[in-house]
Amino acid sequence: MKKVSADTWLQFLGMSSVVAGLVFVGLEMRQSQIIAVGNQVQARANTQIAILSIPLEGEQRLLPFFSFRSLPNESDLSEEERRLFEQLIRLRMVSLQASWEHFNMGLLTEDAWRLAERRLFIIYDSCQFRDVFETVSQPEFLKYVETSSSSTCN
Repeated sequence: MKKVSADTWLQFLGMSSVVAGLVFVGLEMRQSQIIAVGNQVQARANTQIAILSIPLEGEQRLLPFFSFRSLPNESDLSEEERRLFEQLIRLRMVSLQASWEHFNMGLLTEDAWRLAERRLFIIYDSCQFRDVFETVSQPEFLKYVETSSSSTCN
């Protein structure tokens, strides 16, 4: 059996270090790309939220519904209140959809997503504003919600 020289071991160690460094740089670049895409998602969501919130400014009567713990009955709302509440649902869907995208990219913790998901299903399962929900959602997001929800509307 031939004895491997120290020079050969040093070359092997050097090449291994170069490969490990390249792998590390590749992983760092991937992480930077994910963060950049997450920032783009958030910037789009912030822009949409700013636009959608304009009609809601000064609408104190909607404040009890911002938590989405319970939704108003459609028959209890005037036509104007229904339009404002639909706008509030649109605004909330933009925020929840951005959270879903961040979660799928690994930029949102499981606990934070589960909280947002509960709010999402309160709206979706209520059925009364599902038409508004479906008009603002991306197809992949809507498919996720439809397959994850146990609620069916008549």
